[in-house]
Amino acid sequence: MQEYDLKKYLEKYRDSTVDFFRFMGNYGDSLIWHGTMKLLSELNIKVDYVDLTSENKHEVLFIDGGGNFVDYYTDVRDFLTAKPALYKDVVILPHTIFGDKQIKTLNNMQGDTTIFCREIVSTKFVEENVKTGKVYLWHDCAFYNSFPAMVNGSGVLEAFRSDQESFLRTKQDANNIDISYDGYATKPLDEFFAILQKYNQINTDRLHVAIAATLLGKRVKLYPNSYYKNKAVFEYSLKKFPNIEFMA
Repeated sequence: MQEYDLKKYLEKYRDSTVDFFRFMGNYGDSLIWHGTMKLLSELNIKVDYVDLTSENKHEVLFIDGGGNFVDYYTDVRDFLTAKPALYKDVVILPHTIFGDKQIKTLNNMQGDTTIFCREIVSTKFVEENVKTGKVYLWHDCAFYNSFPAMVNGSGVLEAFRSDQESFLRTKQDANNIDISYDGYATKPLDEFFAILQKYNQINTDRLHVAIAATLLGKRVKLYPNSYYKNKAVFEYSLKKFPNIEFMA
């Protein structure tokens, strides 16, 4: 298993334009997208957005990072399945990846494929099952964001998900505010940060609510989601921060 600093890896694409696939996502995914755009801007990498109906505009494709390349969702899989030979280079930015369908899709790719996984569990899974391509471990692109000055805030925000990734449905009550649900993958982050800044402590099973709150200096309790994602990203990227704990 090899860590590879994503920014150093992407230096090869500096001052170029690439095709970029971004699925719809939620407000948490917007944290990833904004961080990714900041990183690419620093390298002067420009993007042309593509979707299932698009022809390729460039020889290189970037797939935005996140948790979409798993059995719960089909966006990334559908795109790559429809276009396995369209690109010379495909770079999958830091993702959580599991499931046989995803492996089949990756093994059918005909260009040079580079896969970044954002935690150790996915990295091991992909390394053990993908026949071609390069696999690296690196942190979620949400960490490339610049975070606003901290406001102390007061009280506790309960921000638990209510979708198919929910594990702790008993945590959802009248006081729950699922702020990731009320957004989309390219929405400005002002509202997201403004809500988090109001509170002193954040309890959540939303990974990117936890990442943002941690980097804002809030006290954070991160709970499991329906599979290993939250725990795995906590162990790789968040455990070093003293203000967050994982509630096993």
